[in-house]
Amino acid sequence: MIKFFHYDEKVTIPDNFDYSYLKHLDNRDKIVFYGDNLIGLRDFSGYIGDVLYIPKKLEKLLQLDDNSKYQNLFTNLFTAILSHFNEEILFQLFPTRFGLTEHLFNTSKIFQLNTILKHRDATIFALNILPKNAHRRLVENTVYRDFQDVSYVDDTIMLDILEHPETWQNHTPKKPREVLQYNNFESFNTPENRFIKFFLEQLTFTINELIDYTDQLPIQRIRLKSIKYQIESFKEDFPLDEVKKLKTFPYNSQVLLKRDGYKELFYLYNRLHYSFKPSFLQNLDNAISLKDISSLWEYYVMSKLIEQFGEIQSQYIEENLQVKDEIYERASIQFKNGLRLKYQYVVNSYSQIPFRPDFYIEYKDKKIVLDAKFRVLETNRTDILKNMHYYKDSLQLDSAIAIVIGKEQAGKFYAEDGQVTSISNFDIIFENRGIGYLSLNLLELL
Repeated sequence: MIKFFHYDEKVTIPDNFDYSYLKHLDNRDKIVFYGDNLIGLRDFSGYIGDVLYIPKKLEKLLQLDDNSKYQNLFTNLFTAILSHFNEEILFQLFPTRFGLTEHLFNTSKIFQLNTILKHRDATIFALNILPKNAHRRLVENTVYRDFQDVSYVDDTIMLDILEHPETWQNHTPKKPREVLQYNNFESFNTPENRFIKFFLEQLTFTINELIDYTDQLPIQRIRLKSIKYQIESFKEDFPLDEVKKLKTFPYNSQVLLKRDGYKELFYLYNRLHYSFKPSFLQNLDNAISLKDISSLWEYYVMSKLIEQFGEIQSQYIEENLQVKDEIYERASIQFKNGLRLKYQYVVNSYSQIPFRPDFYIEYKDKKIVLDAKFRVLETNRTDILKNMHYYKDSLQLDSAIAIVIGKEQAGKFYAEDGQVTSISNFDIIFENRGIGYLSLNLLELL
């Protein structure tokens, strides 16, 4: 269920909800407590219980024609965040639970061996039934066919005939040589089958390593080879050449969760990842577990910065830091181009007042703050730009830029000399002194 809310709208907290995390949100002014299980929603977006709360301002900005697209947008937001962090991706999304893992299988051969052999029978069952129970999607395209093979005519087809007089016979559209026709067919190229192709490639690689590992364990070696044989037979029976590479993981797929064949392989995939070390960003783990989208915005901005600034040379993470009642972590990332990005570092002003901007950048002789704000600029412009002035003037920065939500990647930079420049990326922050804003396009996540 989705509910669009106005600023400070009151919401009743369901039983057994994580109040410690609500306290964290309260400390960051994303919500406010009113007592009697009531909170007011401010700069928040996310799930409380089974309801996805989305700010009314975001609905007005995006104007999506289907509420399910909002859920897809935020699901894809999680994917976009973790795909940019070193070797960490989101591997599992159930309706009430998220998980974090590393991209590669756990390096413990004993763990891999025990897990794969424990689920050997279920894996073989899945590989046998999948070709008979394959997921497909209906695809419609258009082709041109000879006039005598025409079986259907509508307004679109008639218009196409009139627009292509070169196909007419005897200079009349009554009998063209070829006519546009609709062609429907079933395709195996679905997200679920892309997952199967992706996972079986991983599984084959792992099994080959385990066959070498079990050189002195003949029974286990034979059982592993039986799975490998079934995978090879499956590849001959299933049209994997029609299935493209997996790009976005189908976290919400009911096919992977419920359909015979798919659910067994999806379960094995998750089991093989259970012992992976968790995310080094504890608050990101919490935000994903509780589906706190507004907090994830900071990590999404971080992922865009990592993409912008290039290859990472080193990184240092500190967890479980505390300011008053808030627990947070900070990170320092050194890029090979010489740029250093500091996340949630405390920086003192010249009057020794502490500031904790989201991102503090040092590059050559430049000092810059980027602040991720889960806000729409049109309704918060004055407050947002005032906040950038506070950062720039108090910390004696070269520039301070707010990163806000929008329908395109665009913004304005206000230089100290009065010049206003349109911007579309982070490059401008190194060129002039001043403040500004840059919106990131949420629609690109759909």
